[in-house]
Amino acid sequence: MTRAPAAPRTWHLPASGRHAGTSRRVLLGRQGIFTADRDLFAYELLFRAPGRVGLRVDLWNSRQQDRATEHVVAAAFHLDERPPIDHQAFVNFTRSYLIERDWIGFTPDQAVIEVVESAFADDALRDRVRTLRAEGYRVAIDDFVGTTSQRALLEHADYVKIDVRDLAARGPELAAAGRGYGCTMIAERVEDLDTLDWCRALGFDLYQGHLFEPAIIMDRGREPLAEDQSAAS
Repeated sequence: MTRAPAAPRTWHLPASGRHAGTSRRVLLGRQGIFTADRDLFAYELLFRAPGRVGLRVDLWNSRQQDRATEHVVAAAFHLDERPPIDHQAFVNFTRSYLIERDWIGFTPDQAVIEVVESAFADDALRDRVRTLRAEGYRVAIDDFVGTTSQRALLEHADYVKIDVRDLAARGPELAAAGRGYGCTMIAERVEDLDTLDWCRALGFDLYQGHLFEPAIIMDRGREPLAEDQSAAS
C-alpha cells in the first residue's frame, strides 16, 4: 500500500516578549499581482512571523528557506480550521525543496511554483520542473536577471518576474529575453505611474508593487508551537 505524503507543517521563529507562549499566530504575507487596469490576477504568498519586521528570507540558508516555504504552503492550504486560499497564488521554492520532495503540497489549480533566483538550474532541477509542468503545474522564474541558469529554465516557464530596479540597471533587453520564450511577463516593485507606463511599453502583462497594493499580513489563526521548530535548525 502506498502511503499518502505527509501534509506540510507550519514553522515558527523563536518568539520572545509579548509574542512568547505556548501557541503562535499562523501568519502569511500577501501581495496582489494585477493587470494594468488593476484587475486582480493572483496573490504572491510570503512567509511572515509575529513580531518580525523586514524579514529577508532570501538571505537565509536553504534549510530555513525550505521551512519558510513549507509554512506558507501549510498556512495557505492545510489548516483544519481555515479554508484553503481560494485565489490563484504564487509561492517561492528553492532548488532543494523541489528536488528533495515528491509532493509540492498543493494541486496545480491552487498555485504557481515560483523558482527563486538562487536556484541553480542543473539537469536535476530542469527535469523536475519539466515533470511538474507535465503534471499541470505552472512555473514562474523569480527575480529574472538573465543569468545562464535562469535562461536555462525559460523554456520550462510560464511566467517571468522582473524587478524594475534590475530592468533599469540592465536595460530593455532583460524583458525581451523573457518575452522571447512566450512567457507571461510580470513587473515587480511598480511604485508609480511612470514606471507602470514604461513597463507597459516594454510588453509586460502583469504588475506587482505598491502602486497597486502593499504586502499585507493575513492572520490564519493560532496553533501550538512544536518543540522542534527553531530558526537555527
